[in-house]
Amino acid sequence: MILFLIGISLIILSVITGESKLALFIIFPVIYGAGFIMMIGILMIFLSFASLFFIPSSQQGSKTTEIQRESKWGGIIFIGPIPIVIGKDRSITKTMLYIGLIIAVIMAVIYAWIIFT
Repeated sequence: MILFLIGISLIILSVITGESKLALFIIFPVIYGAGFIMMIGILMIFLSFASLFFIPSSQQGSKTTEIQRESKWGGIIFIGPIPIVIGKDRSITKTMLYIGLIIAVIMAVIYAWIIFT
């Protein structure tokens, strides 16, 4: 998670410093550039995804009795600016809905800023 956050911050830094550009293709935001900071940011994001395969599971090698717990999960899928919310529990679904709406409003503000500047 730390590698992913570092990668995102480096990409944002590269946009701020002018090494990369932020554009809008139909309704999809696009970031492109050829700077060193952008390259390191993308590398950090790829490393964060690759590290998920090498982190050992906490259940491997554990011979203790397992306690059955019901898991709660939820998620947001964005198709352009439209959030699609999924969840197993009603409270998690509501939380994902609020987070999705906040992200959609932030994206709308960024789109408007890009278009009108």
